[in-house]
Amino acid sequence: MEKVFTAETQKQGVGETYTFHIQKNGEGWIGWILELPEVNVEKDTREEVLKTLTIEFEKTLKVYEEQAAAWDKQFEEDVKAGKLDRFAEEALADFQAGKCEEI
Repeated sequence: MEKVFTAETQKQGVGETYTFHIQKNGEGWIGWILELPEVNVEKDTREEVLKTLTIEFEKTLKVYEEQAAAWDKQFEEDVKAGKLDRFAEEALADFQAGKCEEI
């Protein structure tokens, strides 16, 4: 088996480190990002793998960011609509009943 080459990158604003892995595979090259299992590529050259990994990395993070923004928006709408009030009421009742421990 061929040696696996790695390079780490940090996406500004995300605060996580992502490790790009590339490896010679027969006549071609494969690449993947361990932290993003959906990002994996196979190309003819090492340079193509790196370029494609970078593009797929950016696209995947953009999708994640869009999903997070949509979730935040939905959460805020649910709070404003009172859909989560019962959870706050239950928590307050548990606290007042002495069912909570200080951590």
